Amino acid sequence: MKSKVVPTIKLYDYLLVPIQIELDDNTVERLQMQILHEIHENDVRGIIIDVSMVDVIDSYISFVLSETAGMAKAMGCHTVICGIQPQVALTLAQMGIRLKDIITARSLEDAIDILDELD
Repeated sequence: MKSKVVPTIKLYDYLLVPIQIELDDNTVERLQMQILHEIHENDVRGIIIDVSMVDVIDSYISFVLSETAGMAKAMGCHTVICGIQPQVALTLAQMGIRLKDIITARSLEDAIDILDELD
C-alpha cells in the first residue's frame, strides 16, 4: 500500500481507523483497500472505524463500509463502527440504510468493550 487514506493505530489486537476527513466515493474505496491490506499485514482480530468527525455518510459510503465489514469478517475480523453523529444516524434511518456486518457503538471505549466480549 503506497499511501494511507487515513492514519491507523494498532491497539491491542485491534485496528483503529479514525476517519477525520470528508469521505467521497473515491476516498471510501481507497480506504476499503487500505483496511483490507492492513488486516492482511497485521495480526488483528477486530476493526474499529471511528466516524465521530464525519458529518455525512451517504448510501454509497454506507454500502462500502458494510462491504468492507463483510470482507473483514471473511478474513476473521469483526468490525465495529463508533461515534455516529445524531444527524448522520437520522439521515441513515430516513433513507432506510442498514449497516450490514457492522456492530455499532457509541464511543471508542464501548467499541473496545464489544470486541473484547466477542472473543
